[in-house]
Amino acid sequence: MSSPPVSSTEQKTSLFRQPVRLFLVTVPAGVAGFLVLIDSFGAGGVIQPLAFLLINWAAVLVALALVVGLVSVAGSHVMRVLRQKEDWGYSLVLLAAMFAVIGIGVSGVTLAEEPVRRFFHAVYEPLTSSLLALLAFFSLSTIIRALHQRTRENLVIIAVALVVLVTQIPPVASLPLVTETMQWLDQYIALAGARGLLIGAAVGTLVATMRVLLGFDQPYLDR
Repeated sequence: MSSPPVSSTEQKTSLFRQPVRLFLVTVPAGVAGFLVLIDSFGAGGVIQPLAFLLINWAAVLVALALVVGLVSVAGSHVMRVLRQKEDWGYSLVLLAAMFAVIGIGVSGVTLAEEPVRRFFHAVYEPLTSSLLALLAFFSLSTIIRALHQRTRENLVIIAVALVVLVTQIPPVASLPLVTETMQWLDQYIALAGARGLLIGAAVGTLVATMRVLLGFDQPYLDR
């Protein structure tokens, strides 16, 4: 029996699954990554200009990818507006905001100038304040959902959330004992947890980076 025909997509994918061609792709990527990594430790010499060149190439590729993504998103929403699909008004708002930001960036106007600063204070800050105000309701909804499970971990989370919410009320927050206690919790307990999360994220990033540099993972090959 004859084997089924291989599609063009499978043929293109199989090119990178061949050991020799996979080696030719993985080694340059790993060498480039190690050069930039070594340069970050202040190696100097020949490595510094090479790392600088690689970083510039990466910046150009990222900029081109951003332009391609911008054109793709803009084209998709323009077609949505022209065909007046469902909720096409949101696409119109997105396109208006997109072109406004691009126009401001091309014109060279900075955030320190009056028109942009006024727009920032009138639009961005109220939206940020509104989102922060919704955090209290999100916290309450999380507590209500956690009550249905009734596990020890959820009870601890509920207790901590209630303490934080209650201590943020102005009459309670103004009490001397509450203020000192919350400062102690922020400086020791919360800070220790935040540092633990940062250290864990850093170690995870380092392990993931080393796996990419050594060729165990090839995200550039969609693997």
